[in-house]
Amino acid sequence: MSRFAWAHAHETLIWASRSRSSRHTFNYELINSPDPTGQVSSVWRIPTVPRREKLYGYHPTQKPLRLVRRALLASTREGDLVFDPFSGSGTTAVAARELNRSFVGAELEEEFVKLSARRVAATKRGSMLREISEQFWAGG
Repeated sequence: MSRFAWAHAHETLIWASRSRSSRHTFNYELINSPDPTGQVSSVWRIPTVPRREKLYGYHPTQKPLRLVRRALLASTREGDLVFDPFSGSGTTAVAARELNRSFVGAELEEEFVKLSARRVAATKRGSMLREISEQFWAGG
């Protein structure tokens, strides 16, 4: 049996609503490129989690903040409630706090609940909103 395997190279995002008649949010203009030839696609090339995001502890499947921020920007508005049923290291909670969204999460492992709490406590509410809006209005 070989020790080698395919490298994990993608994440799957599930975009769901309560019913067929539920209205959804898609903030296309916040995540799309100002260049018309660079239209946003379903494939985002985002590097793995940088060391600074692991400052408060280790989680084996931690997601990059850049990925979760982009997903939340695309599909929520300020003040919306974000639910993460497998909150792990708290990346979704951190991104929600930075983007001024409410957050509810569930996690079975006490070690990861504590990791998430440390990360959220170190996050300033709304800290990414100014930066993102400046980039948006500057066309960047």
